[in-house]
Amino acid sequence: MGKNKRYNALSIATFIGLALLLFIQINYIVKAARLEEKNFNHRVVMALKDARDEIGNRLCPDMDKFLCGNNCINARKKSAEVDSIIHSQLEIYNLPLNYSFAVTDSILGKNSSALWGPKCYQQTLNGLLEREGIRLRLQFPDRNRFILTQMSGVFILSIAIILFLVISFIILLRMMKREQLLMVHMREFVNNMLHEFQTPLANIRLAANLIIKKKGDTAKTNDYAQVVLNEYSRMQSHVEDILKLSCETAKEVELNEVNMKEVIEQSVQSFTYRIDELGGSITTNFYAGHHRLNSHNGRLTLVISNLLDNAIKYSKDTPSITIETDAYKGMLRIKIKDKGIGIAKKELPYIFDQYYRVGTGDVHDVKGFGLGLTFVKKVIEEHNGQITVESEEGKGTCFTLILPLK
Repeated sequence: MGKNKRYNALSIATFIGLALLLFIQINYIVKAARLEEKNFNHRVVMALKDARDEIGNRLCPDMDKFLCGNNCINARKKSAEVDSIIHSQLEIYNLPLNYSFAVTDSILGKNSSALWGPKCYQQTLNGLLEREGIRLRLQFPDRNRFILTQMSGVFILSIAIILFLVISFIILLRMMKREQLLMVHMREFVNNMLHEFQTPLANIRLAANLIIKKKGDTAKTNDYAQVVLNEYSRMQSHVEDILKLSCETAKEVELNEVNMKEVIEQSVQSFTYRIDELGGSITTNFYAGHHRLNSHNGRLTLVISNLLDNAIKYSKDTPSITIETDAYKGMLRIKIKDKGIGIAKKELPYIFDQYYRVGTGDVHDVKGFGLGLTFVKKVIEEHNGQITVESEEGKGTCFTLILPLK
């Protein structure tokens, strides 16, 4: 419980820290945009002032004839000259973008204070003309796009940093969640392991004490000795289950040709006694024409045995198991179906995880450590194969193995 609280506190602290960094980064972008806009506005104002001076030198006093509403045969010519002056001044201040202008005495509304609001720039021409209140008005249709282009480097870098922070937070959360889940499974594994070993150890001690007490009774001694042997086999089986995951990798084991039909038949034969005791049945249908493939000694036998063992353990009453083989895209497909209790849909993504057991908790009516399916998947992947599972609660489970043929 204490560790969970620490994990939760760390998660909250990390989230707050990342949220703060995101806020700082977004605030930085906004400030950079405002600074770029301020720089743009300053250059436009300077260009308009210089344009005013040049207009005064080149076009006064003829500018009175260019005012809006005046009829002047030279108005079009004067317009071209003013346009040329404005264009040259904008180029000097590195403002190569489209614009529209007018020389007018109309009153201009107040500009928007929003960052990307429409802006209209103006420069008074008082002193150059006979009438007061005359202004040179300038607008840039592509102003916002130009400002964004100017700060594209900063913008792209900031977006990349924000994405990095978000992705890092998501990965961190997933890692922490996986770590917590692994801790839970490990704790369950230890609890189950202790229980599994305590039972045979208690039986061995009991049988050994009885052997000592019944020295003269040969029949009883043999029975007690058999109990010891049985419990030894049980413990040995548990040890093998644990060691399965640490056995050699595929590269370290010699490949041998095996006939999967024979492997399946031998595995079924080894479970016949258990099935008969429970009044169940195992049906085999070999539809594939070719069953030979390269395998590591004994590995695939353990895979089939493990899946059959699970099918028996998780059956409600009498086990009903079907094994089918067929050809699938040039490979061998093996299906092992049962009509047992099935697996909940929410459990399916985790059944191959190490130490995971369906129906978590210290439950011992179904024996095991949660290592079997992890081992099965590992072996199938070592053979460059695939394993999938379909299941429905109350109706049963079907494991599908796909293995490359020789």
